[in-house]
Amino acid sequence: MKGLVSHYLLSILCLASLSACGGGGSGGNSLEAAPSLNNAPEMVGVMEYSIDENTTAVTTVEATDPDGDAITFSLSGSDADVFSVGSASGVLAFVEAPDFEMPGDSDADNAYEVTVSASDGTASSSLSLIISVADLAGDKMVLMGNSFFRPYADPIGMMARDAGFADHADTGVFAGGDKGVPKYLWSDPSEANQQNKQLIQAALDEGGVDVFGMTGSNIAESTTPTEGYSEWIAYALQENPDVDILISVPAIDFPADWQQRAEEFGVADIHELYAFFVDEMMHKTLIDALREEFPSTHIFSIPTGKSAKVLAQMYQDNQLLDDVLPRGPYEESLFTDEKGHQGKIIVETGKLMWLNALYGVDLSSNNLDTGFDTNLQSVAAEIMQQHDPNYSR
Repeated sequence: MKGLVSHYLLSILCLASLSACGGGGSGGNSLEAAPSLNNAPEMVGVMEYSIDENTTAVTTVEATDPDGDAITFSLSGSDADVFSVGSASGVLAFVEAPDFEMPGDSDADNAYEVTVSASDGTASSSLSLIISVADLAGDKMVLMGNSFFRPYADPIGMMARDAGFADHADTGVFAGGDKGVPKYLWSDPSEANQQNKQLIQAALDEGGVDVFGMTGSNIAESTTPTEGYSEWIAYALQENPDVDILISVPAIDFPADWQQRAEEFGVADIHELYAFFVDEMMHKTLIDALREEFPSTHIFSIPTGKSAKVLAQMYQDNQLLDDVLPRGPYEESLFTDEKGHQGKIIVETGKLMWLNALYGVDLSSNNLDTGFDTNLQSVAAEIMQQHDPNYSR
């Protein structure tokens, strides 16, 4: 009995002691509450992204904190230095727009690796991302020529981008008449052409040029048919070893005299005369010689001027679906002057030929509004289908 009483008294003393330790001001009859646990932010986001080169925006990383704490975002990882992230917003972006041709990631494969962390000041979570940079289609071009060349060179950028070649870029330098052919753009001492030469050289010196285009010229009376062409190609190759060389073959001028000139040359008509000009003079005499001089360089042609003779023949045969004049205002005529500068219907056809020749655009599915009822896509496509593939890009 004595042992039982002693055990009972000991139990009371222990309970009293516990109440006193937890006492506080509330009378000491409850235990202290356990401290609450902090929860790390919860992150939401896709782990792989693909963006086009020349753009900076990537994504907005999202995170929520179960405890309602403010969240701060930060970056780490092998490519973190090329990105920025909004500390409060989570907006992830490249510091500078990436260039596919010059990768800026640590292993130079255009797959950038970065880890985004979200912290509430005590705990944090992270998300590892891979951002792939896609190459945009499109070439960098330097185009030089005269007034028979410019109507096609000037708008090629807009046409290329409209056709989906968003990375197209070009520099055009032009001079009138013979001043715009390669020989004179290289050696003409006039102040205007010396300035033009400097502009062309500066554009080539930047490097990365995919196409260097120039106009064809009358080389029949030249003892050195490649003069000017050789010098320009050699200069271009210094900083652009993989450049393609375009020679646009213009129309034969003075259309009112086409038949007479054909007969004087000993052929039946303008069609045979132009074919000789393209095949024998531009291809076999000029381009073949240049290919021999620069065997590692691709040199090709566009028979731009053929659109003039084809549309002139369609006009004579009443095959055009538009009311046009043989000569008159640009918008409504084949030619604008005696020299044979092109009216809009010829220019629109030539532009389509350039788009097909430079970028391989299928003209049968091209929906460019040319402003004419005549199907100029079909006319341009037929001309390019007849072009010698050995002299195509």
